[in-house]
Amino acid sequence: MGCTPLVPKVFKKTHVKKKENESDPDVWMVERAERTFNEFHQYVNENLDSSVQLTPELSSQIWIEKVVGAHEGRVYGRGSQNDHSLHGALVKSERRRVAKQQSMSATVQQIKEQVLNLARRPTTSSAPEDNDDDSDEEEEDFVDRTP
Repeated sequence: MGCTPLVPKVFKKTHVKKKENESDPDVWMVERAERTFNEFHQYVNENLDSSVQLTPELSSQIWIEKVVGAHEGRVYGRGSQNDHSLHGALVKSERRRVAKQQSMSATVQQIKEQVLNLARRPTTSSAPEDNDDDSDEEEEDFVDRTP
């Protein structure tokens, strides 16, 4: 959907059996999963002001620091995101940012070169028409090539 989901949404999606009908009740795979999910929502309801928006970062922080904790570097419910994923995600994000910046710089340089090449091209003027008029002034096209 183009955005980072909240930890409890992903957790519920991966720990509740698939429903055959929308009206069916949630069936949790294990009791610990349901208890953890409920503890998260209880903490949020008791400790966050209703004006505070629950962002992916805040939900992750609450999940780790207030609900499940980290044990030997692993966090319950985080699956493959456990193995120092925050550091890995930051490194990947920084690499993408640098690559994008380099790509944009290269594009800007190409555009500059194209503009300079266009400025250096001589202009073509049409041949002067034969005028029976013997005027002393001649018109010439002049292009200033200084940047």
